[in-house]
Amino acid sequence: MQKYVTISLLCFAFMLNYATASHAYSQVNNQTKGITIISTKRIGLANIFKEITKQSGYSFIFSEQQVSDFYMDDIKIDHLELSAALKYLENHFSVAFKIGTRSISVIVVPKKQEETIIKGKVTENNSVPIPGISVREKGTKRVGITDVEGRFKITTEHSEGILIFSYIGFKTIEKNFAGSLSGMAVEMEENQNTLNDVVVVGYGTQKKSSVTGAITSLKSEDLTAYAGSTFAEAMAGKAAGVQIVQNSAIPGGGNQIKIRGTGTLTAGTAPLVVVDGFPLSEGTGFNTIDPNVIKSIEVLKDAASTAIYGSRGANGVIMIETKQGRNGKTTINFSSYYGLQQRADKVKLVDAYDMAQFMLESRNTGYVSKDPARRKESDDTPTRLLNGASKRELIPDYILPYLQKQPGLQNTNWLNEIFRTAPISSHTLNISGGDDKSKYSITGNYFKQDGIVIGSDFTRYSSNINITSSLTKNIKFGITANPSYSKRNLFNNNGDWSSDPLAIAMISYPFFAPYNAAGGLNISEQIRMNTPTDGALGENPVAMINKIENKADEFNLFGNSYLSINFLKDFTFKTSVGANFSTYNFNQFDPSDVGRYRQAAPDKTQATRIINSTRNYLNENVLSFNKSIGKHTLDVIAGQSFQYEKFQGNVVNAFDFPDDQLRNISGGTNFSAKESQYEWTLISYFSRVNYNYNNRYLLAASLRRDGSSRFGDNSKWSYFPAVSAGWVISEESFFNKDNKWLNYLKFRAGWGKTGNNQIPNYGSKSLLSSANYVFGGTLAGGYGVNTSPNPNLSWEVAESINLGLDLNLINNYFNLSADYYVSNTNNLLLNVPVPAQSGYTESLQNIGKVKNWGFEIQLGLNKAVMLGEVKWRPSVNLSTNKNKVLALGNGQNEILTGDSNFARTRVGGPIAEMYGYKVSGVYKTQEQLNNSPHMAGTVVGDYVIEDLNGDGVIDTKDKMGFGTGAPEVTFGFSSTLSYKNFDLSFSLNGELGKMIYSRPLSTVLGSGEGFAVPSQDYFDNRFHPVNNPGGIYASPNLGNFSNDRKEARASNLYFNNASYLRLRNIRLAYNFPVHWIKNLGLSGLQVYLSSNNLFTITPYKGFSVDASTTNPLTQGYDNANYPVAKSYLLGLNLNF
Repeated sequence: MQKYVTISLLCFAFMLNYATASHAYSQVNNQTKGITIISTKRIGLANIFKEITKQSGYSFIFSEQQVSDFYMDDIKIDHLELSAALKYLENHFSVAFKIGTRSISVIVVPKKQEETIIKGKVTENNSVPIPGISVREKGTKRVGITDVEGRFKITTEHSEGILIFSYIGFKTIEKNFAGSLSGMAVEMEENQNTLNDVVVVGYGTQKKSSVTGAITSLKSEDLTAYAGSTFAEAMAGKAAGVQIVQNSAIPGGGNQIKIRGTGTLTAGTAPLVVVDGFPLSEGTGFNTIDPNVIKSIEVLKDAASTAIYGSRGANGVIMIETKQGRNGKTTINFSSYYGLQQRADKVKLVDAYDMAQFMLESRNTGYVSKDPARRKESDDTPTRLLNGASKRELIPDYILPYLQKQPGLQNTNWLNEIFRTAPISSHTLNISGGDDKSKYSITGNYFKQDGIVIGSDFTRYSSNINITSSLTKNIKFGITANPSYSKRNLFNNNGDWSSDPLAIAMISYPFFAPYNAAGGLNISEQIRMNTPTDGALGENPVAMINKIENKADEFNLFGNSYLSINFLKDFTFKTSVGANFSTYNFNQFDPSDVGRYRQAAPDKTQATRIINSTRNYLNENVLSFNKSIGKHTLDVIAGQSFQYEKFQGNVVNAFDFPDDQLRNISGGTNFSAKESQYEWTLISYFSRVNYNYNNRYLLAASLRRDGSSRFGDNSKWSYFPAVSAGWVISEESFFNKDNKWLNYLKFRAGWGKTGNNQIPNYGSKSLLSSANYVFGGTLAGGYGVNTSPNPNLSWEVAESINLGLDLNLINNYFNLSADYYVSNTNNLLLNVPVPAQSGYTESLQNIGKVKNWGFEIQLGLNKAVMLGEVKWRPSVNLSTNKNKVLALGNGQNEILTGDSNFARTRVGGPIAEMYGYKVSGVYKTQEQLNNSPHMAGTVVGDYVIEDLNGDGVIDTKDKMGFGTGAPEVTFGFSSTLSYKNFDLSFSLNGELGKMIYSRPLSTVLGSGEGFAVPSQDYFDNRFHPVNNPGGIYASPNLGNFSNDRKEARASNLYFNNASYLRLRNIRLAYNFPVHWIKNLGLSGLQVYLSSNNLFTITPYKGFSVDASTTNPLTQGYDNANYPVAKSYLLGLNLNF
């Protein structure tokens, strides 16, 4: 009822006002006979009002002071009605009138000032335009920005003033203006002193000149040239001391980032990743972060930098800051690329005709070598069977036409069947803007990558929202959010001949086709054809990829929000709340109409469903104090952090589906299920002090105390201290300031302790597992303890020192940073044997010690080199790393791991050293064999294994080390050249002193075992007493594959040098002139051609020089890993 009364009153008030105004207007026009004022002399507006009052009776309400300067030298109002007379005055003066019942109110309207328009162009070196320069009128909020041609336009109400031109990497310039200008020329100069650049550190920022630790910075432009799903791929070769390991390049797969080598044996090696202040848990995939939204990355490498993160800092810290809005009008950017990917490896398998010859030789060798006196290569199948031949010593009938070189026979290249040319695309839209109070940046991205192996792809929809706002002068608020949803089609890439299509392709014979004559998939043909002679019994890999469903999808949302309050001028309190929610679903369905290894279709139907849910919460509170007094600057923080994570996962397996069309997990008739849960909590208190005296003497100290639920009851808490100092020698009075060769010199030194808490969540507890037992003559179900408790279990602790130099050289043209480090990791986590009477066989304990050491050099330019009209900016980095195991468990001197125990970790040696026999050739005669120590069963054509200890026996004592899977040297080189509207950039990266143990080469491609398909390299260089007596590889042998050959799998034959140099990216771009595109509503348009991984120079003969594992004890192991692709792309960037 009240609402209706209010509406009625408002309507009544409106009508009353209208009626009054109408009455007044009627009086004005009906009660006067016209106003007449004619004069050629100067008359003031106040006197004009008096004359109108005399003639009309209407009085004027106004301020004498406001109209004291209003005059007319010639006025002519001739018998005009009052309203017309007032309109006449409005046209000549900045006034307006409001007519009342018998009075007229005078309103003085401020005179509109003329707008001043300044146009101009910003360049460097008098010719090269600079886009993106901020143009701001000093003392106002008016902001502009230069376009791709360096042109700008800014409008102001002031007739004169100052414009400020600024941009990262250039000196800030001020230019005066007086009146409108159409051709202001502004010459910018690159800021040769990058020491004022700000870098992100733990819980704050610092000027580069104040940094005393080892930090490498990467900007957005360092990352966006490389087309990939993760930022880690784009970091390769860009930062000294950082190694990117792409274990598997399957779309949506993960990458390893290793900072300064490997400092653990069994714990995680991943660095802590912090995005906009939120520390991601170690299980978070890098592909949840869109590289396009990253503004900068800081890599914190030494303990002085990472100790502020305590028990999570031992593997380094990566600080990621996402893009924010800028002052000025709203800008819209759209970037897009589309490309094609292809195989980059050079692996080549034999064709069907060579394969037939290989099979003939391998089966003949195996057959004859067992009884050379009685067995002959010419024996037919009945004779061979009478002589006791095994199935693998028989010659399959289907290879006979190939041996006869009949033309037009089936000749399948299985690698060509499973590999393909695959598209990749990305489309990104960013909207950003802001003013002095608020800034915003909103980004959306769609990324799609089809794999170069059929049946694999990755699709991601992601967004980034970054908003900051100054609620008051002293209160600021900010929020970032990063939601993403991804889905994948994949296959089991584990190197298993029974389930990995990539591995199966290497045992798929070229005699068989992927498709039958009707166009359908060939199912189990090779299994059926090879069963009589026991050849490779693998299923058609094309059929497996097409028939077996492997689908995964993941939703991930992480973000952080903060509120900061500045008080008492020098104090700031900041509280932040963050969260990470993720849900992962995986569905596999293996139908009955496709076989598996040694099992032809129809096979049992099975399905798997996995659902994982993770919730992570963060709260941090930091109080900071910053004060400068004269030459002294003090920056202090103290804070508290709480982070909690809960995980729940369910796995359901179903078997024996009655119908392949019913693919719901409930359609099975037999089931197994497993549920897993965990929780962890980390509570921390931390502080840091930075002291700066006159930018000459720098001192930093930090302390963190962490408490983790993952560790034993007696060791849940620990301290992580660090201290570092810097001495800017170039600020000393004795330093020659006129020295043109050395312009800046800073010495840095730091020490600290950090931890690695990437261990099982309940490693310190005694856990139960299901166990059956007999009770009263009946088998009963129950539970038993299966792990030994350790209440003293704690984190691994890395204690490290870092010595560094920062220099500016040759008139501040070059900047160089060099670091030397030594890191000792103590309390390594190992499972060690325990006395049998304890009821356990082993216990997880902190026993072991590893040392890492090396040096790093990073060289760049503060200012681009001008080569005529070409602008060139190169950068280079190089780093080394070595490690040594100083101690293992009590009484334990070495650990052997991997296939054929290829990896040895021993006291005094490196982690995961390639360990095996030294092969020096092939036994080519029986005499040579008889006169050499050899293993039992060795025959002519087998490998010569050296008797290294000279005891006349070939055994494990003759094994030796052959290097490791960790490179001794990593390096990178980047270059950008600009000429007029063209930009050309490229980057190289490489690794030296790195070895890979290739399982495909040792067991399939290069082993000579006639079971599988050999590489062309092996076939062309195999030993044959007649056809190729100079061959360097052992003879093909299937039926009598000796211990000599098996042991040689772990030898220098297959420990391959995997050093490489790769053209990581090359990109040619053209920036369209603005006057070509401004009519399209665009402020910038760039089109480019790009290529990733165009070539790789390496002696490695496998699929992927990047292959490795996540296990530190088997690093450098190639298990038929999904290879890295090369790609060709066309892209564009649009600015509105």
